[in-house]
Amino acid sequence: MTGKQKGARANREGDPWQRPDGRWTVRVWPPKATIDRKPRYVYGKTRREVIAKRRDLEVRMGRGLPSDPDQTVGDYFHRWLGTTLPQYVAAGELAESTMDSYRDNAVRHIVPERDEPTLWHIKLTELSAPAVREWQKQLGQKSSGRTRRKLRDGETELPPAEPLSPRTVAYCRAILHKALEDALRDETAGLEKNVVSLVKPARKRQKKARIAMPAEHVGKLLVAMADDRLWCYWFLAFALGFRRGEGLGMEWGDLDFDKRTWTPLHSVQRMRLDPDPKTGRRQGRLVSKELKTEASTSAIPLPARAVDALQRWRREQRKVELAARYWRDDLDLVFTTRTGSALEPRGINRAWERLCEKAGVPVVRLHDLRHACASYLLNAGADIVTVQGYLRHANSATTQFYLHALEEVSRTGADVMDTILGNLFALAEESGS
Repeated sequence: MTGKQKGARANREGDPWQRPDGRWTVRVWPPKATIDRKPRYVYGKTRREVIAKRRDLEVRMGRGLPSDPDQTVGDYFHRWLGTTLPQYVAAGELAESTMDSYRDNAVRHIVPERDEPTLWHIKLTELSAPAVREWQKQLGQKSSGRTRRKLRDGETELPPAEPLSPRTVAYCRAILHKALEDALRDETAGLEKNVVSLVKPARKRQKKARIAMPAEHVGKLLVAMADDRLWCYWFLAFALGFRRGEGLGMEWGDLDFDKRTWTPLHSVQRMRLDPDPKTGRRQGRLVSKELKTEASTSAIPLPARAVDALQRWRREQRKVELAARYWRDDLDLVFTTRTGSALEPRGINRAWERLCEKAGVPVVRLHDLRHACASYLLNAGADIVTVQGYLRHANSATTQFYLHALEEVSRTGADVMDTILGNLFALAEESGS
């Protein structure tokens, strides 16, 4: 006789049982719509308690699945952030830092459980364009929670936190749009359209062109950085216009002194980990992130002065390595701590602020050296295509085609930068004499 007897329990259904220690337990199986076949176990003091816990766990395990027609936006996001995005990262389709950014903004601004505005409670299939538009409006009025830590001249107290910027609001809308696109692809809850497409994003403020750093300020910085421990990093930040993380991720193996080129491949960043279950605080760790775009990883020419600076820096680094009690010999980084490990990005920012104060010039962002590099190149006569190639910041198909079509690295940008550096050093010497 085959098959189940009449009245028998269905597969994956079983009675709770009592353990030798007196506690009750019952096996809970994942939903059939998943490939997860590993059972979970719940425990309780009574049979009734574990049956209630089993029912609750079954509901939570099935929440957010494509077959769950009653899921809310919050239910879906819980699964999208915790399951779908990690799948993208594992497949190499999404950077881990991007996933972390999506999670952080979604939990804080899109589906917060204890804050307003939120879309958490709205049924996924009932989300409408007016609801998204109202959420976007209220999000633009929400306090950013960030205030300055230092008083400015003439201030007696710090001003209140400003509302979220239009850029942040637009970014949150883009995350919501991405999530619903994935829901459509996965045929979740019978969703038929992405209503976020019907709502225009918040308008971003027009960025004003930053005024290039005056030549006398650059000259003072060149003099001040000569005695700084990280003098070579500051010098190359201006001479090459690299981004902060790209400079920290520069490796000796990426440099070809014979051809005078640098092929950037990595960027050092601080990655935030998941919140600590006990404290709720998020710790972080330094990671070396691979650069993805063709423009970012294209070989760029090195000015002759940059080559000289790097060779001198290498000699200095070897002396530090020999004098150190411990050295990270598994890394090939150009710029390191005194033990050979990677430098902290925020620490670099603080060191830069101290250098500006030492030089007696207004404190500007470290990233402004990149803007200054571009401005001086353009003012010295380099064409826009040369500058875009030199800074690896291609934004158009024309520039991308130009980068791919080159058989040899154009030296125009490097030659112009050598002239700029020579003039600035001469100006610095005249002002110091």
